[in-house]
Order: sequence, then C-alpha cells, then structure tokens
Amino acid sequence: MVAGAAHRATRAQLDAQSAAPSTRERACPASEGCWWSRARAAEAGGARSHLRPPMALPALLSLLFAVAATPAAAHASAVPPPPALGGAAPVEPAASPAAPAADVCDGTASLPEDLACGDAPLCSARQRVKLACDLRDAMEKRYVFFPVKGRLLARDGKPSFDSRAHLDACVAEERAIPREDEPFRFYDRMRRCTAAFEDGHLLFGAPVRLPQVALGFGLRLTAGGEVLIANREKRLLGHLAKMPGLRGIDEVLAVGNEVLEIDGAPAAERVEELARYVQGSSRAARLERAVDAMTRRDFAYPRRRTTTIAVSVRGVRRVVELPWWISPDAARHPMTERYVRRTGIATNERLAWRYDKGADTWARDPGAAEGYLRTDTILPARDAAALAEYLDEGDRVAMRLGEVVRRRDRAFCYAQVLSFHTEQLHSDGGEPRAFTSVLERFVSECKGKGLDLVVDLRQNQGGYIAHSSSLFAMLSRPGEAYPGGALLLRATTQNQLVYEQRMPTASAAPAGDAEDALAPRKIVEAIGRARRDRRDYTPAFLEGPVHPSDAVGGFAGRVVVLTSPSCMSACDRLAGLLRSARRAVLVGGPTEGAGGSQQEAKNLGARWSDPDGLLSVSIPNAAMGVQPLEADAPLAAQAERSAEEFFTALAFENRPVQPHVPYATTAADVAGHNGGWLEQVEAVLFEGVAVREGIAGF
Repeated sequence: MVAGAAHRATRAQLDAQSAAPSTRERACPASEGCWWSRARAAEAGGARSHLRPPMALPALLSLLFAVAATPAAAHASAVPPPPALGGAAPVEPAASPAAPAADVCDGTASLPEDLACGDAPLCSARQRVKLACDLRDAMEKRYVFFPVKGRLLARDGKPSFDSRAHLDACVAEERAIPREDEPFRFYDRMRRCTAAFEDGHLLFGAPVRLPQVALGFGLRLTAGGEVLIANREKRLLGHLAKMPGLRGIDEVLAVGNEVLEIDGAPAAERVEELARYVQGSSRAARLERAVDAMTRRDFAYPRRRTTTIAVSVRGVRRVVELPWWISPDAARHPMTERYVRRTGIATNERLAWRYDKGADTWARDPGAAEGYLRTDTILPARDAAALAEYLDEGDRVAMRLGEVVRRRDRAFCYAQVLSFHTEQLHSDGGEPRAFTSVLERFVSECKGKGLDLVVDLRQNQGGYIAHSSSLFAMLSRPGEAYPGGALLLRATTQNQLVYEQRMPTASAAPAGDAEDALAPRKIVEAIGRARRDRRDYTPAFLEGPVHPSDAVGGFAGRVVVLTSPSCMSACDRLAGLLRSARRAVLVGGPTEGAGGSQQEAKNLGARWSDPDGLLSVSIPNAAMGVQPLEADAPLAAQAERSAEEFFTALAFENRPVQPHVPYATTAADVAGHNGGWLEQVEAVLFEGVAVREGIAGF
C-alpha cells in the first residue's frame, strides 16, 4: 500500500518499480500495444510519416453541435482545459438548445477518418476521441475521488467542479479537432484534463518516454513570489558563452539572480500557465513542480527553439535569448520528429541527458549542476558533508543522517528523508539494509545521547505507507499511544479482487487477524456489502492505536519536522499523524495534501492503459486519512467510520497539513545553503519559540 510520487525524478521512480502485491503503489510504464510496437520500430529505423493537409469534416461539426447541447457539456464547470503555452485556445462546440441530450462519446466509431493521417499516431479525431472516452470511463469507474472531487475542491471556495462534466468537455475538445499533426499536443491536452482534478496521485503517462526539452539551468520560487536562478549546468555554461550575443552569460545566469520576464510576460505568470499541466493536490505543490518544469520538461514543448528572458543582474535589467535543447532521442521519436524538423531545435551533449533506464526517462544529473538544489540539506556545506548518506534501490540518495553540533550547547540529530519509496538502503559500497532498520538504529543512537531530532521531509515524495507508520512509532514517547491512520476504498469489483488476492488461507491467517480493522477479509466483506447496497464507498477503516516501536522503545526527545508543498502522500500522512498526536513541531510550508492511495495485487494494477498502450494514467482507488486526537476519548473506540465522516474529518486530499511555524525558502536561502531554515530550527529548539507560541506537546 503506497502513497506518493512526483513529476521530478523521484516521481518517475514509481514508473520503474514493479509492484509487490498489496504493498506498493505502482506507476509503471504503459503496456506495449500493437501501435507502439510499430512506433518503436519506426523510432529505431528513423522512419518518417508524411502528412497531407487536413480534410473538411462537415459531418463531424454537425455532431459536435448536437453534443454541445447535452447537460454535461453545458455545465458551468465543463469549461475546456486552458490552451497550450503560446497556442490558440481550444475550440468550443457551438450550443444548440434544440439538440437532444446525448452522451458525448456516442458515435465515436462512426466518426469520419482523415485518410491523410495514414498510420500517424493520434492524428485522427476518431482515435483521439476514443482514447479520451476510454479514459473518462476508467476514471468514472475507478477513481476514488470521482464522486466527491467537486466537494473537496469547494472547501477552498473554488468554482463548482463536476468530474463527469469536465471529462465530457475534454472529449468534446478532441471532437472539435479534426486532425492533429503533432501528436504530443494530444498528450498536453490530456495532461491538462487530468491536472484539473488537482490530485498529485493522478499520474499521467505516455506509453514510452517523451523527449525532454531543457535550457540548462534551474529556477526556484521564493516566499515573496520571486523566480530566481537556483542552479546551472557547468559544462553547458562555457558553451553558451561562445555563442553570438551571449557574452557575459555567466554573470546573467548567476545563482540568486531574479528572472523578471520569460518571453515577454512576467516570470510568475509563466509559472502559473505551466502549472495548468501539472498534477498536484494543492496550488503550492503545482507551482513548485511548474517552476522546475519551466526549464526542463517533457510536455508543453516551446513553440520556438529559443526563449527570451529578462534577468535582474545587480539591479540592472539584462535581456538574453537562449536556445532550447532537446534530448538525443527526439529526432527519431514518432511523437516529436515532425516538431524537431519544424522548429530546428537541436540537442547538446554538454547538457546532462542522464537516461534513467529503470524509470524510462531522462533524469537530471545532480552532479552536473552547480548552485542550489531542492535536495540540499539545511546545513552549512561542512556539516552536510559529514552526514551519512544512504541510497535507494536505484542508487539515488534517499536519506542523510547525522549529529549536528552548532556549538557546545547546541547539538541535535538530523535526518533528511527524501523518499519512502524503497524497501532497502545502502551506503556507497555497503551491504543493503532494511529501510526501517537504518532509521531505528539512528533514532536509538540519538535517544542514547539525549539529543533532540530534526526530521527534514521538505522534499519527500512519499512511498510506502508502512514506512510512515514505522517512523511515527519510532518517534512515539515511551509508554504513550496515539491515534493512527484511516483508509477508505471505492466499492469496485477490482478492489474486491485485490483484497481477495491478499487474503491469507485459513491456516496462514495471523493470530490477530480477527481484531485487525484492515484485515483483507473484513475489507472484502465491506466492499461486497457496499456494492450490494449500491454505495460508492466502503466505510473508513481505522487503524488501531500506535505504540512506541519495540526497536527504539520510545523516544523522549523533542522532534522538529520540516515540511513544504513537496511533502506528499505518505509524507503528508506522517506529518498529519505527528501533528494530530502533538508529537512534533512542524516548521515550514503546508504539505501537498495528496490523500489518494493505490491498492494493487498481482495482475491488478492501479495504472490504467488503453488496449493499444497509447495512454496511461495511474488512478488512485483508495483514500488515506488521519484520526484526530480527541480529549478524553478512548483510542480506536470505533473500528469504522462512515464515508461521510471520513471526508468531513479524516481525509487530507486537497487539505494540506499546516505547519505550526510557517516558513518558506527565501532568496537568502538560495544563496546561502538554506541558512534561514537552520535559523528556524534553532529558534524552536534553543530559543523557546515553540513554548512562546504555546504549541501543544513541546
């Protein structure tokens, strides 16, 4: 049972992992279908598709007029997704009050085919409309938040959102486009369509990696809304300096400079535009991912091969035109070969195109960049270098642990946990160890030294729910118990089959299975009852009280947890558990508020893909929650709560966990190794901020 993933490299790891039955959220690549096998062959051989001008389709337009008059399409929330960056607005079907109500997907098979499309992928309206309809039906059938998403979004005062009406509008948009000569634009529209659900778990995917475009530097959004240059690729910088018009580029792209405009618009507006393509359960999370994607992404490709940016260099406005670069596979990729020819965009081996085979994507190589990286610790370089570093199963940094001594009277333990999405950890050249055993040993050592603990979750993209539970138990005070989590499922046939597969045989059933609220047998029975009663959901299943872990035996020290909008899913859950239990002071920004979960078993994955493998979406089929700590109420007095109670009081989808001490990255942090974050920690631990603020339990 897993929660968590991201657009950046850590999110891409989900695509690389083979799901262990009953334990892992999977975002695996789409299965290969008949078309994609041909496309791969074309990519390898450099084949080209030659397209002729579009044909007129009066019959299609007539059908569109009829479709637009249906109640779903006319719903106020069913506005088509925003246009692509730099592109024209989507075509809106004309309304006809006299037209009869109809399903927007009716008649898909009879849509006229544009013969000029030939075998070109995603060219014809018939193919694209069918894919959009198949996605709509899969979402309606599987997506845990489909019936309630409008209600969840309305909590923040957002306009009415209707899941079905919105997806119908996405279908209508494809009907209105008779021919698509650049197939990746279809993926952009579908990405915007799914991003509108504001769910960080609703991971959109193409069948095989799309090429990436990049500028060779990274940006960061600060607390004040500034867009700053955070880092740049060292090898590329020297090459740019030799290009016409780019003399002095090293000074322009200096770390900490503010980017004022991008292609003639304020930089912050450009980030907002790109955020429409980005999955995320909160606006802050979408902006964090969008600012990363401004300079490196595999969607919303730029219309031109260059971009113009205005930068403040020591208070002086400087304007430069920089080239976009594209990954080495683009010229022969069936989705982008035409785009490469049209724009003339080139690749550059000086850019760090590190191909992550496991994740099937081009991943940024942190070692190739200089400056500020999201995964930096809050410590000065010397202290950070002394931390023990642990790698995950894909040799990516997952954890940094160590003791920090600021001065004789200011020492604490520091644990930067970047991911819960690995079962084993290893130090460079060391033997693999279980994820929890590494943390248990470290927390025990901190306990033995009488040190407080700082847990840095700012960039934790989630993973195994069990890891978040284990760490919560390690941090529990001796002799105390705390309320645990909650889980609710869509009452679907697939979920019932998943839990039937998880059910142990009678002889293998654990001794405490009868009392376990999350025992597979109980969940299977609950799904069956809900389906018979035609209910969308099971009740919410409540975990039993959480007690100190046996390995640590209770941790009496103080705990400070650093959070940000990049803390998602299982990280959200841990932050929520600690806050509910009053066991830690949370410092930083709100978490993402990504409360979905993907329950899987062998051959029953949560990732949906169409039969031809053209489109795939990871669809959450369950929801997580956190039980509140209620005064004078016995823990786990109820094994279940109604779905209504769950969404009202327990669920954290679109409901970020709020910090006790708000803080966000500043320009000074970008230039100075997160010094402001360290000051916040010291203020809480050594200067009495938590006590003065009256934060409970500290």
